[in-house]
Amino acid sequence: MSDERTPSAVPADASGPASPDVGGAAISASEAQATAPAASPAPRSNPRFPVGVDYHPIDAERASAVEWYEADTAADVAAISRTHLSLVRLFVSWPALEPQVGQYDHDAEDRLADLLEAVRARQMKAIVCFFADDRLAEMNDVPWGRKRDLRTDDYLLQREIALVQRIVNRFRTESAVWAWELGNEAFFAGFTREEDLEAWAQAMREAIREVDTARAIVFGAGVETLVRECGVDARGVRDGFEYGVSRVTAPYRAYAAEGPLTYGPATYLDSFVLRAGGTAVPTIADGIGVHALDVSVAEEAAYTRVALYSALMNGAAGAVLRRWRDVETERREPYFRDPYEVLVGLNDTAGQPKPVRTEAARFARTVAHFDLRRYERVPERAAVLVPAERYEPLPSLAGLYDPRSCLQAYIAAKEAHLPVDLVREGEDLDGLMTVIVPSAGTLLAATWSALAAFVRSGGSLVLSYGGGDADPAVRELFGVEFLGDQGVRRTLACRVAQPGLVGDLAAFDAQLDLPHYAALGSSGATVVATDATGSPLLTVHQYGQGRTVFLAAPLERAIAQSDPWAAPDAVRHMLRTIYGAIASAAGAGPVIDCDQPQVEVAVWNGETADVVMALSHAAEDLTATLTADRVVASVTDITGGAVVDVGAKAFGVPLGPNGAAALRIVYR
Repeated sequence: MSDERTPSAVPADASGPASPDVGGAAISASEAQATAPAASPAPRSNPRFPVGVDYHPIDAERASAVEWYEADTAADVAAISRTHLSLVRLFVSWPALEPQVGQYDHDAEDRLADLLEAVRARQMKAIVCFFADDRLAEMNDVPWGRKRDLRTDDYLLQREIALVQRIVNRFRTESAVWAWELGNEAFFAGFTREEDLEAWAQAMREAIREVDTARAIVFGAGVETLVRECGVDARGVRDGFEYGVSRVTAPYRAYAAEGPLTYGPATYLDSFVLRAGGTAVPTIADGIGVHALDVSVAEEAAYTRVALYSALMNGAAGAVLRRWRDVETERREPYFRDPYEVLVGLNDTAGQPKPVRTEAARFARTVAHFDLRRYERVPERAAVLVPAERYEPLPSLAGLYDPRSCLQAYIAAKEAHLPVDLVREGEDLDGLMTVIVPSAGTLLAATWSALAAFVRSGGSLVLSYGGGDADPAVRELFGVEFLGDQGVRRTLACRVAQPGLVGDLAAFDAQLDLPHYAALGSSGATVVATDATGSPLLTVHQYGQGRTVFLAAPLERAIAQSDPWAAPDAVRHMLRTIYGAIASAAGAGPVIDCDQPQVEVAVWNGETADVVMALSHAAEDLTATLTADRVVASVTDITGGAVVDVGAKAFGVPLGPNGAAALRIVYR
């Protein structure tokens, strides 16, 4: 495998994969080109990781739903193909197809047929999406519906079934159709009861299966974002489909990671939401891109690059970008285009490419060179536990703070370079070696039993106090006596009592608003660190064959509820040090280590070589030193270029702002 080549190398800049740096100097594009022999044409796409884009039927705010794909689409389809995208989502407009009850517009159906033919001619595939709501063209607002609720009304439900079966029957032999999709996030957000969602989704699925038993059906709403937006838990419904999607919506971003897009929590949010949905079915990272034009085109491209690589590195089944073209809004003052309402695409309203389109094409080419059949992603042996209280309705506050606490724990684990997943309370812990429970208020009795069994059999458990009364299981499992909640603190102090026992901890005093602090007495645990008064802050306890770690303060929640972008470095260092040290001791540590916390690393194992991807979550240049547990013979960019001889366990990778590197590594 060390002799594999592709036609050209990608230079080490901020907008693409970087070349390896051995001895401090990066391989230039010209050097790589000079040393790379001729090769067969590069693959166009990756069937195991399709990259696509939403192709909206309406590109102007003033347009109506009946103008569904009336414009000439041939040029757009050709341009999508030239961008190296292999998947196109097409939306169905109900008013255009059925303007009167039971009377279908044959011209509109033919427009969809022509569009699918154009997709097929370009050797791409399409997802046909029924009942999508773009909150602009009213694609589901049939004039004869008389304002009935299309999600619960029995009459409209029968008309929806008839429409779906008509379209599926006509195109069930069309090779361009990759999957049928039921709704999108905006449509499903209109449900208010889980029973209604389940009944509607089941009826639509059965309607499709009566006609087409072959193609996949996609459930078009993200589990994590939907429960946040409308309080409906769609996990059970989604698990009955062949594919699910994850999507970071604008309201969810404002709730979990409002602020700069190109560094800090926002750059981890897409992969967090992807993993929060669970792994019951393959999940497509959907709606990738920014939500407004209040960022520069460079930031837009950088954020999209991070989201695309995050999807690949965290187990997505594919990625679909938000929109092909910006929507043209009506003239307003003081803006001609309102930055908070524009639907943002890869091209501007005139169809001219933006930097984000170049970024999408570059990523698609990189993925096309990565044969996922020959590699297996390193399994995650560490996981952040998402408490069941997260799904409780108000007035419980768990749904408000638990996801943000879990996001901060997830980020800290990523900064420790752990292969980390999310596991929901009640799910099986088999295969895990370390479980992190961040700032949880309450856990189910069955969960405490499962965690105790997990630790007794050799697992490691890290738990931070979440407030209120501690469960009686804490005394035996963690070896501490809970003496009460000391309440709010404005300062976190750390004094190391047992150096080296849990990583390289250091003493500090940091300004951080702590909503709770547990008063602890020892009942067998070893106190690793205390606060300034000698009260235990961090303890370690041997329980059965495993270890438990107790943090007396809800650090993850404190970071999330304060300013996540300006959390004290000492606190972040402490958190990732604890996670990393405990996971590494349990056998769940990094496969390839890195000296830069801001750089995320993912590893795929192959028979004769590994693939390593490094992604920078920083908005400035840096060089990451990657260290393997054995001698690296050579490193090559997976898209081609020069083979760089290493002959050591460590090598440097220069990364631009939000830069990424995709490398093939051969060991001695």
